[in-house]
Amino acid sequence: MKTKKDILYSFNHTRKRLEDRYSIEINAMDYAEMCENIMHKNHALFVTSEKQKNDVQEIYDVYLRGTLVRVVWSTSNRCIKTVLPMLG
Repeated sequence: MKTKKDILYSFNHTRKRLEDRYSIEINAMDYAEMCENIMHKNHALFVTSEKQKNDVQEIYDVYLRGTLVRVVWSTSNRCIKTVLPMLG
């Protein structure tokens, strides 16, 4: 049950951060499509990775409705955890 809870939390957190940082609204299907694109390295540009206590988080640049968005991917949960602001 924990994985479902983590994915639901991650979806809600990602949705909020997309609204805050990019003024983009998404639904569960949009989120699932973004996750699938990263899993299959389809339209997702790897930026860097960072080891965490129990995970490796990877940063990707992905296009969402014509906007370049920077996301944090959890390799253990296989989902997007959050959205970062684009710098520069």
